[in-house]
Amino acid sequence: MPLSSSALVSLPDLKQYLGTSVRTDDAILEACIERASGAVERYCARKFGSTRYWEWHDGNEAGRLRLRQAPVIMVRAVLTGSQSLMTVRSTLSSDAFSSVSVREDRLVLHRMSSAGASTTTEVLFTQYETVAEVAAQANAVTGFAASSLLDAPARHLRRFAGRELRNSTAYLEGPTDSLVDYLVDVDTGVLFGSFPSGDQSILVDYTAGYERIPDDVKQAALMVAANYYRDRQRDMGIQSESLGGYSYSRRSADETRAAMADILSAWRTIR
Repeated sequence: MPLSSSALVSLPDLKQYLGTSVRTDDAILEACIERASGAVERYCARKFGSTRYWEWHDGNEAGRLRLRQAPVIMVRAVLTGSQSLMTVRSTLSSDAFSSVSVREDRLVLHRMSSAGASTTTEVLFTQYETVAEVAAQANAVTGFAASSLLDAPARHLRRFAGRELRNSTAYLEGPTDSLVDYLVDVDTGVLFGSFPSGDQSILVDYTAGYERIPDDVKQAALMVAANYYRDRQRDMGIQSESLGGYSYSRRSADETRAAMADILSAWRTIR
């Protein structure tokens, strides 16, 4: 199974670090890379790979808006305002329950029939990228009717936890006004400008991260992944062993964490 786009090192990188070329444990090594990448990013409270984000932010009067990721590579749009982009309603009055919700990357339709059978359908924004496409897919689902009122990128639909549909039509909203008078500190991910106040009133479409993962970050990920791999079969209670005239000591988990923290300290506080 190929590594995810968030992996901080490659399989050949880890195999070179471990000094092995055999393919027997490739799946295990890839799992260790995924776990290590997650551990490094959780410790630093940030993502490192170049990724596109759609983030909702609360407006304020301070004239500053801090994005969740940095450095910023590109800001495609800063959007505000609110307008109905599509509608969804239930078409089966016999259903016991019917609802719609919008998550970060999908529209979710849920219904329960009068016989108690539940059905959940997800329309992924990675597959259907415009509101018109999402509405067409939702309209084809049994028990629902949907229509596009104003076409826009599907990712612009405002997120909400859910709305019951048996007695009402849901109007799914999104921002339609572009803000252009702002400046960006690309290193820290801070936008400066005049932003309208309100909860979740601003949507920022941007790309941030590193097209080439910094060497320090890769080194930390290699250390952690190698530690995961080596620890999978050994007795964690044994810290040292003697074999004939040869003896060695194992680095403890605390020592590994301390070494990782030392390498990553600058990356954790860069913002």
